[in-house]
Amino acid sequence: MEKLSRPKDDLFENSTMTFGEHLEDLRHSLFRAMIWLAGGLLIGLFFANEVVRFVQIPLEGAIEQFNADRDLHRLGYDPSDESVQDLHKFLAKNALVWEIIYEVPEKFQALTMESFVPNPSVEQQQGETGSTQAETPSGKDADLPASEGVVDPVEMAKILNSLPTTLQPKIQLRENKTSLSSLKMEEPFMIWVKAGLILGAIIGSPGIFYHLWAFVAAGLHSHERKYVYIYLPFSVTLFISGVILAFFLVLHFVLSFLLAFNGSMDVAVEPRLSYYVNFVLLLPLGFGIAFQLPLVMLFLQRIGLFETQSYIESWKVAVLVIFVVAMVVTPADVTSMIALAVPLIFLYALGILMCKFIPRGRGMGSDAYDPA
Repeated sequence: MEKLSRPKDDLFENSTMTFGEHLEDLRHSLFRAMIWLAGGLLIGLFFANEVVRFVQIPLEGAIEQFNADRDLHRLGYDPSDESVQDLHKFLAKNALVWEIIYEVPEKFQALTMESFVPNPSVEQQQGETGSTQAETPSGKDADLPASEGVVDPVEMAKILNSLPTTLQPKIQLRENKTSLSSLKMEEPFMIWVKAGLILGAIIGSPGIFYHLWAFVAAGLHSHERKYVYIYLPFSVTLFISGVILAFFLVLHFVLSFLLAFNGSMDVAVEPRLSYYVNFVLLLPLGFGIAFQLPLVMLFLQRIGLFETQSYIESWKVAVLVIFVVAMVVTPADVTSMIALAVPLIFLYALGILMCKFIPRGRGMGSDAYDPA
């Protein structure tokens, strides 16, 4: 039988290049990809501020909900009770928090920092007479000697001791808008550049992937390139699905869980800009990469490392591995780990179906061939 050979098209001729020529071709491809990235960065920097504000929305909503729940608990109400839902929505929508204040009587309004300076005349009189206590009014009805400007320490102690019996507690609502803090001068600028770079990579991704793929495609057979053209849209779809699930659904539950945990320990939350932005970027990125599981399973099955039956028989081990990966990829909380592990279990089943029902091709690597 006549051996089938591959036609010598332009891409095949590129595969006969020397190692140095391959490196030169790689350098040109990377240079063109960097040009696309630089162009995307210039565009992304114009919208970087909006990106940073956008990623703060889940944090602001979670903290406002947490503050409303906490305040209703302090007032003795169950936040899930239907009777207080209107109040809960009002507090969360307007970012209001309850606080207790004490109204100081008018006669105590004369107290200032200067009032704590000892009266020289009284101090001198005490030194001459050896008295340890000046004749001052006492009790809660004591009046301040405002005309003298300063008060003797003994008299001041009596005045302050009478203060708690005259204070009246009151409850008021205060607006408490959430904002990220920065501990370094250059931190906001670096976050602005990082946000612009990420947005620029997304904008320039068509050109970046095109030039990188053009370099890789030169070493593939034509039917292998067809596989990539078929699987690449699935890969992009799975990645975007993971990012959307993480940012618009999982992130809210993760923030709510972490805030509630901090609240149970009476730990105040002061979000820092760099830590939060890195956290927001890490979680969707981990979900997007993990959602490539069905394609990875299909690839390993096609190159002969695993068979479909092996995937089916090892599902218990696979579930354990999925939970371990979910624990490593996500932040240190149970909510995000479960939120990633459950979809991955369904994607594992999808991978088994893909391995079973998607037909095989002619082969890959050195065993592949094209009809003449």
